[in-house]
Amino acid sequence: WAVGDLIPTPQLAHVGFAEGIMVAEEIAGLNPRSINYDGIPRVTYSEPEVASVGLSAIAARAAGHEVVELNYDLAGNGKANILKTAGSVKLIAQKNGPVLGIHMVGSRVGELLAEAQLVFNWEADVNDVAQHIHAHPTLSEAMGEAHLALAGKPLHAHG
Repeated sequence: WAVGDLIPTPQLAHVGFAEGIMVAEEIAGLNPRSINYDGIPRVTYSEPEVASVGLSAIAARAAGHEVVELNYDLAGNGKANILKTAGSVKLIAQKNGPVLGIHMVGSRVGELLAEAQLVFNWEADVNDVAQHIHAHPTLSEAMGEAHLALAGKPLHAHG
């Protein structure tokens, strides 16, 4: 067995950890689930941060999905205004189906990846995610606002 930097998978520490756990469980006969590498969160720790999980619009179309996209401007987010940061949350979804990718740019957007990863990995529908109430003012509210907007119910839209 080999994991992490020894194999051609994303060269991220958290991927190596997950691969190590999977191999240990395999050796122990625990029948582990395979890793969905599209569902691995990715962050570039810069200012602003760049974070994503799931497919790009190009990859989703190449996989045969009928895609809808939405860009939510962080200028509509109260916490982003308090922090004086700019950026966006981009949703890629299958038309009348699950979210296929979430891509973000802005200060601290890496902190939003846990929710984004759940949305993607649980194949959540845009309308279902739009029903979740997010605390105000928080950056995580941008996830809710983006899903509301894509569901046709924009709340604090900007522009």
